[in-house]
Amino acid sequence: MTTIADTPAFPPRRDLTDGVVLLREPGPGDAAAIIAGATTPDVVRYTRVPSPYGAEDLEAILRISREGWTASTDAVFAVCDAAEPGELLGLVGLHGADLTGEPGGTAEVGYWLRTEGRGRGLMTRAVRLVSGWAFDDLGLAVITWYAVAGNDASRRVAVAAGYQVEGTLRRWAENRGVREDSWVATLLPEDLLR
Repeated sequence: MTTIADTPAFPPRRDLTDGVVLLREPGPGDAAAIIAGATTPDVVRYTRVPSPYGAEDLEAILRISREGWTASTDAVFAVCDAAEPGELLGLVGLHGADLTGEPGGTAEVGYWLRTEGRGRGLMTRAVRLVSGWAFDDLGLAVITWYAVAGNDASRRVAVAAGYQVEGTLRRWAENRGVREDSWVATLLPEDLLR
């Protein structure tokens, strides 16, 4: 018989850092930065972030951050330069986490970065950090990454973190009312470039 105490769950929330990038809980004080990042043209083009992005969407992502952690389904982190921990530069998250697999669970990684944070390797570091945390603290066996084909910046980040591109899924993504091809990659614990 399985009890609630036996059900896998996320550990208490904590910040993650490698000394260069800091991942922390996003909050209401990040509202302007989240809206600015979510409305960047390439974020609108290549992600499922709602567009136009308004107050309701902001509330939704903050709710997912809180409630997803409690439900052990979504781990959303603000991406910050460790020297400027109050300035949100982007978001990185694990979504659709399933901690019940034997051996180990699964999740999908997703991320975006404001233009102010680009070109410094911060998102690659953030993806490495969250992926390492997922393997070490959550016991995941595999993490999946999807991106609309043509999102070269996202692909570079995934590959630099160790994700292995498996191929192209034809018309996999419904993006703004259009079916588009998607790239898919996976990361196993032994693939992660730490």
